[in-house]
Amino acid sequence: MPTLFVLSHAPHTDPLEGRRLDMARKGDAVVLIEDAVYAAGAVRTPLGPRLKEAVARGISLHVLGPDLQARAVQTDLNVVDYDGLVDLIATYDRSVH
Repeated sequence: MPTLFVLSHAPHTDPLEGRRLDMARKGDAVVLIEDAVYAAGAVRTPLGPRLKEAVARGISLHVLGPDLQARAVQTDLNVVDYDGLVDLIATYDRSVH
C-alpha cells in the first residue's frame, strides 16, 4: 500500500521527522511542507543525508513551493504547488503526518 509521508517540522528540531522518513519504502513518497522545507535547501541539516538515502531507495520527494518561497529556500527537488499537494494526497492510499 503506497504511502505519502508529510514532513512539516524543522529538520534540526524534530528527530521524529527522520524516523518517519526512514519508514518510507520503495513506491512511497515524501512531501516537505512548512519548516521541513529547510531540509531541501543548501544548508546542511540532519535530514539532508536521509533525503538522499530515500531517493536511493526509490522514494519520490516533493517540496511545497509556497513554503519554499516564504522561507527563501531554493532546491532542485520536485516542487509542487497546493494543487499538486492535493493530487499527491489523492494518489496515495494513505498519508502519514
